Amino acid sequence: MKVYAVSMDRNILSIGFRRVVAVAKKAGFDVDSIYFLDDFRENTHSGSWWRQKTGEGFGVNFISDEEKVNALAQHLSKGDVVAFSVMSVQRNLCKALCEKVKELNPDIKIILGSYHPTIFPEDAIEFADAIAIGEGELIFVDFLNRVKNGESLEGLEGTWTNIKGKITKNPDRELMTKEQMEDRALMDYTLDNNYIYSAADENVIPLTEKIFYKQVGTVYNTIWSVGCPYRCSFCSQDLLNDMNPEYAQFRGPSPAYMINEIKEVQKRFAIDYVIFYDSDFMGRSLEELKEFGRLFPETGLKFILSGTNPATIREEKMKVLTDAGLVRIKMGFESGNDEMLEFFKRPAKTKDLRKTTQILSKFKDKMVAPAFEMIIDNPLESKDQLYQTIDFLHSLNGPFTLSLFSMHFMPGTALSREQGDDKFVAEQFDKEYMFSYKPHALNNLLSVFAILKPSPFLLKILKKFISGKEEKKFPKLKTFLYRAMLIRRAIDSVRFGDYSNFPAWVMFGYHKSRLLRQNLISR
Repeated sequence: MKVYAVSMDRNILSIGFRRVVAVAKKAGFDVDSIYFLDDFRENTHSGSWWRQKTGEGFGVNFISDEEKVNALAQHLSKGDVVAFSVMSVQRNLCKALCEKVKELNPDIKIILGSYHPTIFPEDAIEFADAIAIGEGELIFVDFLNRVKNGESLEGLEGTWTNIKGKITKNPDRELMTKEQMEDRALMDYTLDNNYIYSAADENVIPLTEKIFYKQVGTVYNTIWSVGCPYRCSFCSQDLLNDMNPEYAQFRGPSPAYMINEIKEVQKRFAIDYVIFYDSDFMGRSLEELKEFGRLFPETGLKFILSGTNPATIREEKMKVLTDAGLVRIKMGFESGNDEMLEFFKRPAKTKDLRKTTQILSKFKDKMVAPAFEMIIDNPLESKDQLYQTIDFLHSLNGPFTLSLFSMHFMPGTALSREQGDDKFVAEQFDKEYMFSYKPHALNNLLSVFAILKPSPFLLKILKKFISGKEEKKFPKLKTFLYRAMLIRRAIDSVRFGDYSNFPAWVMFGYHKSRLLRQNLISR
């Protein structure tokens, strides 16, 4: 039985997808993984390195040509099962592919997983035979076993099924226990049976080592734990928590499991850095982090936290992690105004953010300046509130940089649900979400803090200059400031040997020098 598993993200990271595929392969199924790339000949998943960093020209629905959809559907229709990992912003493309695949092969079975079918099951089940609700590892294996054995999908726990037009919501499935996570297959991080679909070439080709390294460099991307107790209004986590309270708990395997996973990857690929994308890495107990800190140095690598919450930053935890190899951390501040933080339902308010910054500043000699993510272009935020954010940032002590994100009403979030408009939500399925933000004068002033903290006198002058023209656009200034920010970050990163954000060729230069240095020391 041939299974095609398709990740619809425009990259080859797809951490959750890889875990689901790994479990299916361990169960003995023949699975080909297919990743979307717009042009595999370019340096990164969105084309040039610069486009990937700025979001310029980046969009999720990049396969809009019917011929390109048909070309991929033709390939997928040769299988017995097709599984799609789909977010809501990829929904329309996924629907087109599913319908074409079914047209070409009516007997093929299609299952959807990830956030869109979980949050919008009534929509997703209309163009699939089954959808997995929530965690998909065990559901996928049960689904494949039923298809293989010619059994009915009726009653399959954790799914909705569409059997000859009859839609059924089946019983919920229990989430994986810590023991099951400990026993599951290591993430499918290999070139075997891995392919990419290049929209530029309209072709499915093997994922080669050359293409692989161009996409990820010498970085291993992973997630240790799942679950999040917070209910931020711009996130759909609250729906999962309402679905099953266990989604609000941090669940994951032991530190030893994670270290073993990393060591196994090191046997196959050149790795210098590990990036953890947990919702809140620091949410674990100090004891568990100490065990991680004891084991991680065995890998000889450095690591980055791309997901943690300022509400859980503690000095003793930071000391454990920086001693173990932490070189960079980023987290969501979102705003410097308590009214907006309350609106976003953030667990940390400005007094907590200030305390977090004070703690992080104590480790400025051990790691790159932390990056604080901020939400701007918020139609519900006043100019006065944004000025308050600027004043708050100016009052913080210690080095930091900013990552600015334009606010979007993402499908499935409280922000979208509060609109109470089905048409509005449906329109979001076809929007392209970019990293970039509007080049307004007030946004540009905020972006100055990503480069440096201006003196009180300079800040006063800048405020006076933009007063009355906060909405005026300065696109060239935005580009200049963004490039200045990248240069500032690059200089800071070099100080601490963190090349994980650099182009792949730079990472490999560092990798070779690191190995040479290790060989000289060993002699």
